[in-house]
Amino acid sequence: MLFVYEVPLPNRIRGSSSFAEKFASEGPADGKGRSLRQLDLERRLMKYPCSYMIYSDAFNALPDSARRLVYRRLWMVLSAQDKNQRYAQLSAADRQAIVEILRETKKDVGDSFK
Repeated sequence: MLFVYEVPLPNRIRGSSSFAEKFASEGPADGKGRSLRQLDLERRLMKYPCSYMIYSDAFNALPDSARRLVYRRLWMVLSAQDKNQRYAQLSAADRQAIVEILRETKKDVGDSFK
């Protein structure tokens, strides 16, 4: 969900279509215009390393208790309470941006991100 095993792109990906803009516009954005659907394509695939599938019908159909557990686990990682080395590549700026985006765009995050 946080792309911790993502391999960095060896080169920038270039395209001639407006796919990136259209793709990004199909997801919710926070007050700063940030979205989990924004592509990076220079150093990695997504600008913010958190899966936009968190907005999917399948994720939303999970029982409330299961979604709360996912949110709680995300918070443990994003707040750096979980210090496992596998999350070391998540920068403080990325973590903060993801938290801010989710707080604004995923209302059921609620108390899980405190």
